[in-house]
Amino acid sequence: MVRWLAGLTTLAYTLSRFLPCAPPGHSPVFTLDESWVQTLHLAFAQHLQFGRDLVFTFGPWGFLCGGYYPPTFMVSEIAWVMLSFVFWWCLWQMARHFWKPESIAWLWMMGCIGVAGLPVDQDFDVRLDAWALILLFLHFYANDGAFSLVKILLVASLGWLGLTKFTGLLMAAGIVLIIAADDVLRRRRFPWMVAVFGLSVLFFWLAAGQRLSSFGPFLCNSWRITGGYTEAMMRGGETELWDAGVFWLAAAAACAPAGLAAFVKYRRFGALPLIGLGLVLFFTFKHGFVRHDQHESEAVLAVLLIGLMGLAAVWPLLRGRSGRVTLMGWLLGIIILTYASLSFSRCVPGKGLFARFVGTLAPRVVLSPAKLFYNANDLKTAYENRLAEIRDEYPLPKLNGGVDVYPWDQVVIFAHGWRYAPRPVFQSYSAYTPALAEMNAAHLRSGRAADNLLFTLRPLDGRFPSLDDGRSWPELLTRYDVQGATTAFVLLKKSATPRKYHLVPLKDSPIRFAEPVALPAASNGPVWAELEINKTPLASLISALYKPPPLVLAVSLRGGGGRLYFRLVPGMARSGFLLSPLINDNASFVALATRDGGRSLTDAEVTSMTVFALTQSGSTVCYQSPMRLRCYRLEYPRPDNKSEEAKLDHKAD
Repeated sequence: MVRWLAGLTTLAYTLSRFLPCAPPGHSPVFTLDESWVQTLHLAFAQHLQFGRDLVFTFGPWGFLCGGYYPPTFMVSEIAWVMLSFVFWWCLWQMARHFWKPESIAWLWMMGCIGVAGLPVDQDFDVRLDAWALILLFLHFYANDGAFSLVKILLVASLGWLGLTKFTGLLMAAGIVLIIAADDVLRRRRFPWMVAVFGLSVLFFWLAAGQRLSSFGPFLCNSWRITGGYTEAMMRGGETELWDAGVFWLAAAAACAPAGLAAFVKYRRFGALPLIGLGLVLFFTFKHGFVRHDQHESEAVLAVLLIGLMGLAAVWPLLRGRSGRVTLMGWLLGIIILTYASLSFSRCVPGKGLFARFVGTLAPRVVLSPAKLFYNANDLKTAYENRLAEIRDEYPLPKLNGGVDVYPWDQVVIFAHGWRYAPRPVFQSYSAYTPALAEMNAAHLRSGRAADNLLFTLRPLDGRFPSLDDGRSWPELLTRYDVQGATTAFVLLKKSATPRKYHLVPLKDSPIRFAEPVALPAASNGPVWAELEINKTPLASLISALYKPPPLVLAVSLRGGGGRLYFRLVPGMARSGFLLSPLINDNASFVALATRDGGRSLTDAEVTSMTVFALTQSGSTVCYQSPMRLRCYRLEYPRPDNKSEEAKLDHKAD
C-alpha cells in the first residue's frame, strides 16, 4: 500500500508539473516571448520547415515549451503525458535503487520533480537539464544493464526533447556520446544508445511534418544562431563576475558527491560521468550568465538537481560510515541549498525558491491536470480573451494577403486573424550574423515575401535602432510603400513595381577604439555603413567559455543634444546598417521612406561616431584594432504617391 501510494502521488505530481494545464501568463506590453511561443505553435500546425522557412533557437517541437494554441493543444497534452511517464518511471527506478526507506525515496523524488518543474519563466530549460542528468545518473550509478526498456524510452524521449531547442539537442548528443564512450572503453560492448538516439531524432523530425532534406539546413542555421548568441544577446551587471564565480563554487560542491561515488565505483573511468556533469553545467552556465537576468534561475536549479542526484548516488557509500563523513555530506547539502535559495531570490522577483516549491504541493495544483478532462474550455477562453486584449490594444484595418511584422510582435497578426507569412529569422533581434541577416533580405527579394508589413522600432537591449534586420532596410525602402502609420506601427504594402537602390562609396578607412570619427554629410542621402570588427583568437576562447566585453556606439547629431549611446553588435554592424540619419521612431522612418521626407531629418544626421568597449580604457584585447569602416550613400527613389499622409485610427501605446 505504501509503495502504491508513493508511486501514484509522485506520478500525479509529475503530471501537474509538466502538463500545460493552466493558462500561461501574459504581459500586456512586452509581447516578445509570447510572440515566438505562438509562432512555434503555428509552425507545427502548418508544417513550416525549420532551417528553411523558420530559423530560430527552437526546433519543430519547440511549442512543447509552453503556451496554448487550439490546433496543437491535444498534441501537446499527449506528448507531455508520455514524457512525464518516462520521467517518473526513470526517477522511480533510481529512487528504489538508491534509497532503502521508501519514505526517503518518496521525499527525494518529490524534490527532484519539484525542482525540474518549478514555475519560473525559464523552467523548460531546467526540464532539458533534468532529462540529461537522469540519463547520466541512471546509466553510471543505477542501471548497468546493456539493454533495458527504461533506458531505451529515456534515450528516445531525450531525442524527442532535443528537437524542442537546439542547445538541448547538443547537450543530449554530448551525454549520449559520453555514455557510448563508456560502453566501448569500459564495458566493451556496442554503443546501442547512439543508434536509439539517432533514430529517435529522425523519427520525431519526420513526425513533426519536417522533410528529411530540411534537417541539414536546420543544423547549419541553428548553429549560426547559437554561435552568434553570446556577442549579440549578452548583458552585464556590477556583480556578474562574482555571481559567476559563486556559481562554479556551488557547482563544484554539488558535483563532489557524484564524483566521489564515481571514483569509488569506476576508478579512472569515473571521469566520464564527471565530464557529463561538466557538460550540463557548461550549457546551463552559458544560458544563465550570458544575459545575467532571470535566465540565471535555470543554472541555479541545475546545481540543485545535481546536488540531489549526487546525494542519492553517494548515499549507499555513506551508510555505515563514521558520523564525520555523514556530517560532511549534510554540510555540502546545506551549502547548496543556501546558494540556490539566495541566488534564486536575487535573479527571480517575487516569491522565493522554497515558497514557489511549497506552492506546487497545494492539492488544487497537484490535481490541476484533472481539469483537462472536464473543463478544458478554460484554456480556450483565456486564449480568446487574450487575443481580444491585443486587438483592443492594436486596432488595425483589415489586411488582404500575407502579413509579417518587424521586429517581433507576431501576436498582433494572430489576434487579428491574418495570414502569417514569416521571414526565416522571424524575430529581428536574432538576425545577428551576416548570413542570417542576408537570409531575411533575400526573402524580401523573393516571391514569398509578405504582401503587408507592420513595421516599428523596438531595439533590444538599447541597440542602435537600425541594427535589427538592418540588412533588410534597403529592401523595405524600395519594395514596399507606406500606406499609413500609427504610434504602434507603420503599415507597409508591397509595391507593384519594385524600385532599385544603389550604394555609392563615400569613405573607407581604419578606425580605432575610443577615437571619434567624422562622418560624411547625409544631406544628399542617407549614409549606409559597414563596420568590420574582427575577433582575436583570445576573444573566440572567451566567447566560448563566457562572454567578451560589450561594444558601444556613441553618436553626435547635427541637431545637438549631446552624445547618444547605443549597444553595438559586431555581426550586425558587419552586415551593414543605416548609420545616418538616426531613425528612432515610426515618424522618422516614414520620413525616410517617403518623397521629400528627408528634409525633416536634418537634425537627426549623425556627424561623428565613436566605438568603444565597456572597459576602463574603452579598448579591448577581444577585438582587433584598427577596425574597418566603409560608408556609402544610400540612393533610392521614393514613391510618387501621397499615401504617407494617410493616418489610421489608433489607440496610443
